[in-house]
Amino acid sequence: MTTVEHLAEIQQVCAAASCKAETGQNYVYLPGLSIRVGAKTETRDALLTLQAHSGYASRLFLSAPIAGRGQNWTCHAVLGRSWHTPSWNNVAPGRPIEMLVQHLKVYQ
Repeated sequence: MTTVEHLAEIQQVCAAASCKAETGQNYVYLPGLSIRVGAKTETRDALLTLQAHSGYASRLFLSAPIAGRGQNWTCHAVLGRSWHTPSWNNVAPGRPIEMLVQHLKVYQ
């Protein structure tokens, strides 16, 4: 699970960020995350996995796909909700804020 310091870093990007867990998997819940998409910004609820999930080193799940960004979108049920994520791999493990930044590159 993230430390208080790591959560504080993410809360600078998403003030309402919180830690969640389900079936041994740790997540950072990011409600209303602002995502830069080209020259505009889109808002989605997001869920960042902090360890391997479904064959990927880490995943960033979104409440809805972002049109024209990412490839091979899949839907997953996590924490009682449907989440969407593109195929985006090789996110290096590290501080949660660093992992989030790596995941967001697919949308820029």
